[in-house]
Amino acid sequence: MKRSLYILILIFLYGCQSTDDKVVKATKKLMTDYAVGYDTLAIPALELSYQTNLKNNQVSPDTLERQKVFFQQYQKELDKIDPAYLPEDLLQDFELLSFEISLQLERIQLTQTHLDNYQNRPLGERGIYFVPNGKAWYRYYLKRWLIADLEPQAVIDFGIKEIKSVQRDIQKLQRDLGFRTDTLAFYEHLNEPLFKERSKRKIQRLFEGRQEIVKKNLHNAFINTAVSLPDISRGTDPELSQVPAYYNPETETFYYNVFEQPFNKRLVDLLYLHEAIPGHHYQLQLEKIYQDSVPAFYQYLPKSVYREGWAAYVEELGEEMGLYRTLYDLMGKHEWNLVRSVRVVLDVGLNYQGWSDEKALAFWKNNINNQEDIAQREIDRIRRWPVQVITYKYGAARILEKRRAARLKSGFNLKDFHQKILSRGAVF
Repeated sequence: MKRSLYILILIFLYGCQSTDDKVVKATKKLMTDYAVGYDTLAIPALELSYQTNLKNNQVSPDTLERQKVFFQQYQKELDKIDPAYLPEDLLQDFELLSFEISLQLERIQLTQTHLDNYQNRPLGERGIYFVPNGKAWYRYYLKRWLIADLEPQAVIDFGIKEIKSVQRDIQKLQRDLGFRTDTLAFYEHLNEPLFKERSKRKIQRLFEGRQEIVKKNLHNAFINTAVSLPDISRGTDPELSQVPAYYNPETETFYYNVFEQPFNKRLVDLLYLHEAIPGHHYQLQLEKIYQDSVPAFYQYLPKSVYREGWAAYVEELGEEMGLYRTLYDLMGKHEWNLVRSVRVVLDVGLNYQGWSDEKALAFWKNNINNQEDIAQREIDRIRRWPVQVITYKYGAARILEKRRAARLKSGFNLKDFHQKILSRGAVF
């Protein structure tokens, strides 16, 4: 008797649930079930190299069919849910999962086309533009890396807009320092020895000093200040010698590189913010803190556009962090911002429009002064890793766009804004 009464009560309570509650529960359950099922498919994670990604997609027809059935099933399940009943955060997750499933089905279709028509054709090493059906693959990877439905021309337009914006910032800085903008005297000045440093001990001290400053000022823009500090060390890996600095999450170490060439001191503030705190080191710690409170399917999404976007975004927080104390420190930020902006256009040009190296170099030289020594290196990187370089600028732009929208609402608080972005996991 008691058991029957208990069941009747449960039925009554469930029947009294609002439509909103029912839809929310159904959506959360669907997302949990999706993650469990996805895990059984053993789909390789997105890699930097287009060759590796394409090779990883060459699976058996049976495997491909099993994947197709899975994603089509969940697409149908999502179609049954009325998103009008979902709260804001869950609605974003719903839309994100819908987009993710559409991308998976696009990948399967592209793979099937390759198996049917180009299976015996080599992938080659000249770039994705030269791969069979390469333009279609690039359009897919553009959406895959950026987790956004973007057309190549829209990306070019975005890159050109960013180039012009940074060039205006540099020209203003030139004038503020007393240099004319119609000569190369300013760039000749930037190459003077006073901006270079060869002493590893002095460079170490520069970064350690920046860490102390940021530690004291972190509360100006962030709620969570109880985070560990990264180790700071000189990099010794020759394979990474072409980048000025990098972060290793396994050792929680920020590495700066000094090999044959002297170190550009204008980059100290920029690099610390990007690689250490509040950049990669800080963001990855917060990502671990909140990993159990976000939907399980997040773990299968590409994270580069968020992580690199965040690290590029926090370079704009120099004032809050107590850095960019001189115009030359600020110039270091502009220099790399311009490189990243030019790379956006080059990525589409090289990988979708079939630009030659000569055309790419000409575009670089027409838009960047004083950095010809790294141009070919960046072009080679873009050919090997299509779309990856776009994640910095596009990801940062997404966060800045959200911040501008949040400022329009009453009661905006920068700390709260950052907390919301960081607590959502490595997605926007």
